[in-house]
This record gives sequence, C-alpha cells and structure tokens, in this order.
Amino acid sequence: MSDRGKEYPQRLSVQVTKAMDDRLEQVARGRDEAKAEVVRTALRAFLDEQEDVIGSRKHFTKAFGRRVDHIERLLSVTLWLNLQTLHLLSERLRKESIDAGALLAEAISEGVDLHGMVSEWIESEVASQKTKPPA
Repeated sequence: MSDRGKEYPQRLSVQVTKAMDDRLEQVARGRDEAKAEVVRTALRAFLDEQEDVIGSRKHFTKAFGRRVDHIERLLSVTLWLNLQTLHLLSERLRKESIDAGALLAEAISEGVDLHGMVSEWIESEVASQKTKPPA
C-alpha cells in the first residue's frame, strides 16, 4: 500500500547503522520506492501487530476472538437451560423418565432438519420475488 503523493505532517528522525542503511537502500531500490516509503511500510506493519494499540489489526482480531468465545459460552448456557426445561416438561408430560442425552440428540437432529427446510423455503421465496429489470 503506497502513500505516494500524500503529505506527511509529522517528521521522525532515526539513526541507523551503516549496514542497516545499506540494506534499506537495497530494499528500496528493489521495490523502486524511496527509503522513506519502505520505512513507512515497515512501521505500518509493526504498528498493526501491536495488540495493545486500539484499532490495530491484532487488537481487533483478539477482541473479536474474545467476543466469539463469550458468545459461545452464552450459547452453551442457553442450550443447557433449554435442555433442562425440555427434559423436565417431557418427563412431566409423558409421566416417565427420559434420558437427557437422547433428548438433546433428538432436538439437534430435528433442528438440523428444520434448518434445511427453512433455508430451502427462504431460497424459494427469494427466487419467486425476483423482478425483471425495467425496460
């Protein structure tokens, strides 16, 4: 990502060794860019990897991962509560003991089947509502 033509209002001075300057010169020549642009690119990549910098890619990735983990825990608790409620209601209605594992397996199987039917229904509704573009 090149920022050629952009203005950079902030100036930063860095002292480097001769070997670092020679290597930077080689990289810049190989990329057909100014040394300053190569340094800006390297600095951008470094900053994007800093998770403690809010707005960096790594911070976003970690924050997103934590949020997904939290939602998974909430879903697990919700599933457990629903299973317990379903188990209690089923035993009361049937007036017999029911295996909670079998009840969960049956609920999952029916949920998967229902998902397939709902997906097919949505696709058919979308297809039937397509209109022709105006002439």
